[in-house]
Amino acid sequence: MENFFLIALTAIFLIESIAEVRLFMQVRDIFYRSGRAQPTKRVARIIKIENQWSWISWIFLLLLFVLPDMYTFLVICVITLIETWVVYELQNARNYADSINKNE
Repeated sequence: MENFFLIALTAIFLIESIAEVRLFMQVRDIFYRSGRAQPTKRVARIIKIENQWSWISWIFLLLLFVLPDMYTFLVICVITLIETWVVYELQNARNYADSINKNE
């Protein structure tokens, strides 16, 4: 049962990683199309968090190969949880960027 849960969490993490990249590109594209040189402070903060998380997630993924099996479950739960939060924030940033660019 634990292996099934780990496989499910890993699949969720991979799907969210693809969504994260897609959302990041959409946010960046919205600001390039609008002609703004700099994103708003809110969007810039989320982009900074996304960039930091990209590096940290690689460290977590490497830890999966180094740590004993009893920590694998904890690490995959943590990275899936954080990835979910980052995707949620990027979705909000995309919606916010769309709304402020429509008002201009």
